[in-house]
Amino acid sequence: METLSRLIFYPLLIAFFWGKLFPIIDIFIVLFAITNLFCQKSLNIKNKYLLFFTLVAIISNLLYFNLIAWLYLIRLLSLISLFIYPPKLNQNQSKFLNIILSASVLFGLIQYFIWPDFTIFASLNWDPHLYRLVGAYFDPTFTGLIFLFILIYIFFSKIKYKNILLFIVYLAISFTYSRSTLLSFLIVFSYIAIIKKSKKIFFTTLSIFIITLILLPRMPGEGTKLERTSSFFAKIENYKQGISIFIKKPILGIGYNNIPNLNPQNNQSHSNSGFDSSLLTIAITTGICGLIFLLLGLRYEFIHANLFYQSLLIAILTHSLFANSLFYPYTALLLALLKIKKQK
Repeated sequence: METLSRLIFYPLLIAFFWGKLFPIIDIFIVLFAITNLFCQKSLNIKNKYLLFFTLVAIISNLLYFNLIAWLYLIRLLSLISLFIYPPKLNQNQSKFLNIILSASVLFGLIQYFIWPDFTIFASLNWDPHLYRLVGAYFDPTFTGLIFLFILIYIFFSKIKYKNILLFIVYLAISFTYSRSTLLSFLIVFSYIAIIKKSKKIFFTTLSIFIITLILLPRMPGEGTKLERTSSFFAKIENYKQGISIFIKKPILGIGYNNIPNLNPQNNQSHSNSGFDSSLLTIAITTGICGLIFLLLGLRYEFIHANLFYQSLLIAILTHSLFANSLFYPYTALLLALLKIKKQK
C-alpha cells in the first residue's frame, strides 16, 4: 500500500499543476488520502478537534442529503485526513514537488504575458479576468495564495539564488492584482518580523508593499485597479446574504456544498458553492458546532507549529476572510504538503 500511495502522489501533483485545465485532482486527492491511511502505523489522533469537525460535517450532510454535496464532502474529509495523518515524502517526491511549484509559477507568468485576456472564458461561467495572472486555476485570487505559499517556502529555504527566486515569485503575485493576497503577504511577513525581532524584514516588507501599490500598472479592466471599490461593496452584500442563510440553520448548518441550492444568487458560476469567506461558508454548512471545532483545530495546528507552518496558516486564514480559500482543493493540498515537507 505504501508503494501505491507513492505512485498516486505523482499524478496528484501533475493534476495540481494543470489545475482547472484538466480538473481531475479530486480523484487523486481521495485516492492519496485513502492509501495514506493504510500506510499509518498508528491511527492515534493528535488534533482531535479536526476529527470532531469532520463528524459534525457528516451529520450535517445526513440531515440534508444531496449526492453531489456528499462527493464534495468526501474530498473535504480526504484533505483534512492529510493534516490528521500526515504522509511521509521521500527525497524523490520532495524534488518532484519543487519542480511542480516552479513550473506553476513559470506557467502563470507565461499566461500573463502571452494570454492576458481571459474574458473568452466568461461563456463557460468563469469570471472574465483581463490583464491579470490567473494561471492554470482560472482565478487570480486563488493563484495569488498558491504563489504566496511558494514565496514563504522559498523564504524559509536554504537555496541558491534565493533573492532572485523571491523576486520572480513576488512579481507573479503582483500580476494577479489580488488585494487579499497582497494583504496576506504584508501580515505574514510582519508576523515573521515580530517573531524574529527583525526590523529589516518588517521595513523591507512594508516598502515592497507600498511600492507595489504605487508602481503596479493599471491596465485596461476594472480588475487591475487596486483602489477599486465595487468588489468591496459586493463582498459586503455577499456576507449579508451568507449571514441570512446561517441564521436559518445556525446549529448544524445546511450541509457541506448545499449552498448552490439555497444561495439567493444561485447560478451556474463556478464560485456559487461558497461565500467570500471560508469561515462564513463553514458556519453556513456545518453550523456553529462545526465552526467552533474547526477554529479549535486550527488553533491546535498553530500552537504546535514551527514558524514556517504558522506563516502558512496566517496566510491562508487572512486570505480566507476575503475568499473561500481555506478548503479550496489546490490551496489546502499545498498547505498539507508544505507542512509535511518542512517538518521532515
